[in-house]
Amino acid sequence: MSKGGLRIVVLYCFVFISIVGYGRINDNTDDNKAASVEKFSRGKPKPVEGKKVNFDDDIYQRELENNKQEVYLEEIARKNTIINILLVSLVLVLIILILFYRKYRMREKSSDALKEKNEQLIEAKAEAEKLTNTKSQFISTVSHELRTPLYGVVGITTLLLEEKDISTKHKKLLSSLKFSGDYLLDLINKVLKISKIESNNEKLTKTPTNLLKLSQNLLYSFEYQAKNKNNELVLEIPDELPDVLNVDSLKISEVLINLIGNSSKFTENGKIWLRIKILSIENEMITIRYEVEDNGVGIPEDKKEFVFEKFSQVGREFNKSEGTGLGLSIVKNLLEMMDSKIYLDSKEGRGTKFHFDLQLEIIDEKEEKEIDSNNNNINTVYRRILVAEDNKINQIVTKNLLNIIGYDCTIVENGFNALQMVKKEDFDLILMDLNMPYLNGTEATRRIREFNEVTPIIALTASELSEVQEECMEIGMNDIINKPLNKNDLKNIITKHLLP
Repeated sequence: MSKGGLRIVVLYCFVFISIVGYGRINDNTDDNKAASVEKFSRGKPKPVEGKKVNFDDDIYQRELENNKQEVYLEEIARKNTIINILLVSLVLVLIILILFYRKYRMREKSSDALKEKNEQLIEAKAEAEKLTNTKSQFISTVSHELRTPLYGVVGITTLLLEEKDISTKHKKLLSSLKFSGDYLLDLINKVLKISKIESNNEKLTKTPTNLLKLSQNLLYSFEYQAKNKNNELVLEIPDELPDVLNVDSLKISEVLINLIGNSSKFTENGKIWLRIKILSIENEMITIRYEVEDNGVGIPEDKKEFVFEKFSQVGREFNKSEGTGLGLSIVKNLLEMMDSKIYLDSKEGRGTKFHFDLQLEIIDEKEEKEIDSNNNNINTVYRRILVAEDNKINQIVTKNLLNIIGYDCTIVENGFNALQMVKKEDFDLILMDLNMPYLNGTEATRRIREFNEVTPIIALTASELSEVQEECMEIGMNDIINKPLNKNDLKNIITKHLLP
């Protein structure tokens, strides 16, 4: 109800009360007049003559007058009662209206305060989104700038380690250098991984995978750390485990790398176990349990609930190289994407055990062997690969990696030269860097696809894959790979697109 409407109602109530009160006063005045007439009539002297004759009539008239007065008084009393009820009702209605008005005013004030809060929240949300976009852009830019020089550091170190005539002393130093480069690259990847998970850009990509070989390779990558801390790495896998399972091998690798790395960090002169247990096999599905256990320092009871939070670090008082505290948070989020959950069992001073369960599809081994045999025959045929890369160090690393894998390559420095080479000569595959001068990789690919839709084009980028993958696929690229390049990853992606 508006203010004006409420005032009109209150005004009508007062007018009505005034009219009713005025009527009641008039009724009382008439009553007083009647009483005065009656008193005067009683005091007036009666004529003596005919007294006996009119005696009965006088008695009758008095009784009649008395009856009329009683009826009239009863009517007045009844009217007074109704008026009193109406007055009380009006007063109650007026009180209720006043209460409703006060409540309305309070609601109006609350509504104004709520609107103001909503406006503040909208402004805060817009500011938060702006900061998030700025953060993502910053991470993407820093990622690109760091990965490019790391490509040279890790790549050249890998090439030098492939040399057979290198001395043991230099090989040890190069191994330390490669470990430092890999550690820095791992740190960058963890920050990017958190960013991708928070923005819901991370997706599952299942591929046929041999978990035995995958687990062996993962443990092998930690041998250098294990030797430095005098730890023993133990792999326990049942013979009944199927050779090929359908799983996102990259994400399971990330999970295990973080868990094994966590055990290596807090274990010295001890053992680290990587186990696979079969929980059930039904039809073409298998449920397995992965366990990563160590006999290191363990986790205090009051720290267990925090170890899976971002930037949570346990053991600062006895370990100065505990890292960023992102590893276990990444593990938790990745396993949730895979419909699984991480469990922790640890006692301070007695070690730690993490485990999680996965339900996976069993792949027909015969089909997988046929695919592998086809892939093994790819290098027997002479293949020419065009590499478009502007960075001199990256050119050297990529060329040497391709030679080790078994491919010959031609290198150009920008997208324009790549376009001209494809027009002149035939290539079996193109490795196209996205960021190059004169003509970048995306524009060069777009122009190549105008006259050549057959040759596979694989994008090379130091940017986060989720930021450029969609655009690369739309312009006609066949795949994308992150820098710094890994020999095995490069080999796998080439064999994937080079069919005999």
